[in-house]
Amino acid sequence: MIRILAPAKINLSLQVLGLRPDGYHEIRSIVQKISLFDRITLEEETQPGIRLVCDQPDIPAGPGNLAYRAASLLMETAGVRGKGISIILEKHVPHGAGLGGGSSDAAAVLLGLSELLGLSPHPGLLHEIALRIGSDVPLFLGPSPSSIEGRGDLVKPSLLRLPAFYLVVFPGFPVSTQWAYTNFRLTKKTRKYTISSQKKVDGGGISPDRWQDLLVNDLETVVSGRHPEIARCREDLVRFGARASLMSGSGSAVFGLFENPDTAQRARKGILSEGWPFAALAEPVFS
Repeated sequence: MIRILAPAKINLSLQVLGLRPDGYHEIRSIVQKISLFDRITLEEETQPGIRLVCDQPDIPAGPGNLAYRAASLLMETAGVRGKGISIILEKHVPHGAGLGGGSSDAAAVLLGLSELLGLSPHPGLLHEIALRIGSDVPLFLGPSPSSIEGRGDLVKPSLLRLPAFYLVVFPGFPVSTQWAYTNFRLTKKTRKYTISSQKKVDGGGISPDRWQDLLVNDLETVVSGRHPEIARCREDLVRFGARASLMSGSGSAVFGLFENPDTAQRARKGILSEGWPFAALAEPVFS
């Protein structure tokens, strides 16, 4: 039996640079894993095949689940036949929130199942399998924080260190990643801080009064245009003491950065009192 934690991620920055010939979007992003985890238990079974059980009935339990697909592709690629595997998935990361929950689950299964079955796949092979599952999956095999480029396949360590506490708020509705990118239109707007300048940051030398300048998400405008709750949620976070706030990925989750845990805890109570259905405190995961 293997038990593994699958962390959520937030995008400290997300720039959409254009449409690639393969139909995917070219992106640049700084991604931070955080201590909001799904919990996965992997175990061998006597009956051949893959059995996935999730504590949330609206989550697919078959090939439509990225964790299931990860197990299937790994076993197929490694030539594992006649084995039975059970995947018990305990969800804590909201689905459709731009926090990478499903992608993280898939990466965790790739790593955990390799250990359970005694496989020793080359990291490059795991990366290749991860990319076949989804563009966000490779980043969860990499370090944290990471600099992400290409369609998500180019993952490098980032020197950026923000000594912040995170309050992650889920407004209660999912956003389709495909919809967000399809409705995005490139503009010529520039930001004070670009990804290239972020790569040069060493030792987290950014004061809290500059955190908001650092954060950028090109998809936020299109998503908040359809869902004004995004902007209201950001405003509430700042009102309750966040030094910076942003939508993560393609949404709908919004996060706030806080200097200390006491302020973040009071903000969580305030956020919940405003009627937002989900608010979780988290810290950055560095690896």
